[in-house]
Amino acid sequence: MKKILYTALFLAPLSLWAQEETGDEVKSVEIRVVEDYKAQVRSAHKISEQPSFADTTSEKLAVTVRIQPKGMVIDFDPDPIPSIQLGRVKLPKLPTQKVSLGAGNFTGTYASFVLSSPRSKKNVWGIKALHDGTLSGVNSPFYTQPTYENTLLADFQRATKNWNFKTQALLQANYHSFFGALDAGQVDTVSGSWQQSYGLNQQWLRTSNPTSKVLATYRSGGISYLYTHAGFATSEHLAATAHTVELEAGDKEIVLDLGYQFSQYNGWSATGGQYHNFTIAPVTRGKNGILTYEFGLDFTGTQTAGLNQDRFEFYVFPRVNLQAEILRRTLAIYGGWDGSSKQQTLRGLLQEVPQISLDQELRLSGQNRGYVGMQGALIGKVQYRLEGAMTFMNDAVQFFRDTVLSPVEVDGAFLPAFSVGYAEQVLKTSFRGELNIPLKQFTASTYAQFNAFAGDQYLGREGQVFGGLLSYAINDLRIAAAVKYVGGRYVPSSYGSGLESYTDVNLQLGYEINENLSISLRAYNLLNQDYQTYLGYRVRGTRGLFVLNYQF
Repeated sequence: MKKILYTALFLAPLSLWAQEETGDEVKSVEIRVVEDYKAQVRSAHKISEQPSFADTTSEKLAVTVRIQPKGMVIDFDPDPIPSIQLGRVKLPKLPTQKVSLGAGNFTGTYASFVLSSPRSKKNVWGIKALHDGTLSGVNSPFYTQPTYENTLLADFQRATKNWNFKTQALLQANYHSFFGALDAGQVDTVSGSWQQSYGLNQQWLRTSNPTSKVLATYRSGGISYLYTHAGFATSEHLAATAHTVELEAGDKEIVLDLGYQFSQYNGWSATGGQYHNFTIAPVTRGKNGILTYEFGLDFTGTQTAGLNQDRFEFYVFPRVNLQAEILRRTLAIYGGWDGSSKQQTLRGLLQEVPQISLDQELRLSGQNRGYVGMQGALIGKVQYRLEGAMTFMNDAVQFFRDTVLSPVEVDGAFLPAFSVGYAEQVLKTSFRGELNIPLKQFTASTYAQFNAFAGDQYLGREGQVFGGLLSYAINDLRIAAAVKYVGGRYVPSSYGSGLESYTDVNLQLGYEINENLSISLRAYNLLNQDYQTYLGYRVRGTRGLFVLNYQF
């Protein structure tokens, strides 16, 4: 029987729970509303395995497909299946509720509550409320610069014989200060704004194959709506729909992705802007001997009206990805040429830089890349990957301020607000090496990447990036440490001092006191590095967060 690897479409432009400063997630199959999703063949038909509220329709994932975009499964030697034993086994009652409370320096506060249904063959539901905030602590002349994030998410899923249906509703209210102004004439409390989001999302996924041979099978689809208000009369109505159809082609797999997105945008000084964005992406996948291949096209176009200028822009990218395993477990080579595009939205820009507001240009950014690489296992479970690539970026988004020392006047108020700009043409040449040692209780990985840029000025680009991760788990104790060095950050000479290199070190500790109670301690920027994430916007110093978790 042909196996189909299917990655579900997500239709809400959010990634709510992938935050570094949250408590540990509930260890229960019932609490899928708060867990990150990883697509698996064996779980594609289970409703409890479907993803949480996340959407790639308005914020399309970058295409980094290399047939196996992550490290190869080098060691696969399963144990023999034991003889069947008949009998009754009493399953333990898994926790479905969780309460977490936390506090840290800089008057940091954290609270979350999860309410979820027990196991069910047909219905799964869950609710999560989250608060994460800090009252002060940005490294700048200002003492009080609060940041608050508040989210409420409701999720309901129902399974039928052939389909999974998923309905989600979102309420979000975040407050962000426009910190970073260096004007000595400003008061110590920097202005900010509330940013609200309201979303509704409906998804459906086919979980069975038609019993008779058909020319096409509808695999998934959905529709979503999201309203975002960024403050200062800046808002966006965003509606999106996406669909996946699988076409019959013998032993080949042909998939057709179709998407449409509409946005009505109102800016601080301009109203009535809108755009229509659509995507058509056919792709075929297959295997011939040791060669695994993928061929396709990705066409994305946007018609814009009222946003600075009326225009139509589009990208057509080929998708050619090849991989061949030359030596079993030891050497696989791969290469190809593919591309990706992303329609910028107000919501997407706020996720990258919460301090932006006012007028922002929403353009269609695209990139295409050619790459070659090799990966495999050296000794035992030591895995490696080497890759070189050339990436051509068009309308690459970047964040800047007209001046570093002076804020922008808005209705008589002075705000150090960011603006969004675009580098029209940038060539990025990169080389990356990775090494990974996954063991039962200990994992170590390291990577190095070297980048060179040509073309238009591209603020904040990174020339060298080095990183490493160590994690260790024994009994009820978990320890993880991560380090990252970033250098070669580019800023035009007209901006003055520029962006400095930095080293960021983080540490996480977790301990399970019993099956219901656990604690976690997370420390960030342990070296107390004082650097700018963006020009004129400095990071906090060393920050710690202690969280107490109770699940029942």
